[in-house]
Formats: sequence, structure tokens, C-alpha cells
Amino acid sequence: MVDILTNQTTNQEFSDFAVEQIHNVDVATTHHGEPSAQVCDLLLNKNGKLYITTSSQNPFFKDLIK
Repeated sequence: MVDILTNQTTNQEFSDFAVEQIHNVDVATTHHGEPSAQVCDLLLNKNGKLYITTSSQNPFFKDLIK
């Protein structure tokens, strides 16, 4: 089943759609001043925020913190 997004789709509806149907997103950061991107799993939509997970040992985590 594919949900159709329209101009009337709320932020909450879009975030729910992203978590439930898209699952994966590219998250872009910089690494030593250069663009860097990683595919992340969207795990949760709560209180208007999308949550992902990564290991604190992953260089991507350090880029997110910076």
C-alpha cells in the first residue's frame, strides 16, 4: 500500500509516513570540512522529532555531534 502525500499533509502525517513506509534516509554532515552522507534507518517519530540510531564508535556519530 502506498500513501499519497498532498499539500494538506501535516508534518506529523509526513513524519509517520517516513518512519512507517520510507524507513531509510540520507543524513548529510561534514567530515573535516568535506561533505559526508550516510544512510540511516528512521526508527521513531515522537513529539515532532525523527529518531535514528548509530554507534558512538562510528565516525558518523562524531560528525553529528560536531
